[in-house]
Amino acid sequence: MIRWLLLFLSPVLLAHQEHTTFGVHGMVMMQVGQKVIASHLPMPRGMHARQVLFEVKPTPQIAHILERLFRSKTLVTFVPNPFELDKLRLGEIPALSGSVYQGHFERDGKIAKTNVTFEVGKVILDEPVEPVKNGHFYVRSVTRDLCLLIHKIGQLPSFDQMIKVKCHHQSVLPTLIESGSILPLTEQIPISYKFIEALYLETKDFAK
Repeated sequence: MIRWLLLFLSPVLLAHQEHTTFGVHGMVMMQVGQKVIASHLPMPRGMHARQVLFEVKPTPQIAHILERLFRSKTLVTFVPNPFELDKLRLGEIPALSGSVYQGHFERDGKIAKTNVTFEVGKVILDEPVEPVKNGHFYVRSVTRDLCLLIHKIGQLPSFDQMIKVKCHHQSVLPTLIESGSILPLTEQIPISYKFIEALYLETKDFAK
């Protein structure tokens, strides 16, 4: 009896094991130059323990709404329909559909538009969240003269932060820099790039 039960359940168990990153993966949306960047909202552990940033192309229908939200300097988040994060990382998901929020969708954010679709573009960052020393930032080129500095989330307490900087004088970019501080970057902390704007900062999800 047990043998037959295992034979019956094994395909279900295998399918579950092969889709361990399937779920709702919230995103924060940012504008860098003329490009729109989506950043997976990571967590310290579990299937969300991964920093993934990628370019997206909005349809004309949503582009003007995003432009208005970006100009207002409000936080913009996106809740796509459930999907498998690993497939997105591997370039196997061409588009994501869902709802755009003004503010954080889990913290009283307001729906700005439902049933929107973004074409998935180039993956800019794909790194695991690990309990390492804080204060290191990934450096990623987005346009010819604009880069993102993305904090490498480390041991708790930590933080998720993205900074827009100028980098047009850099012929060869490092993949990682050290800020010299375990605190979020500000204009007062000297770095090798011209600080333009702090696009995103999250500390609550990474409190000790």
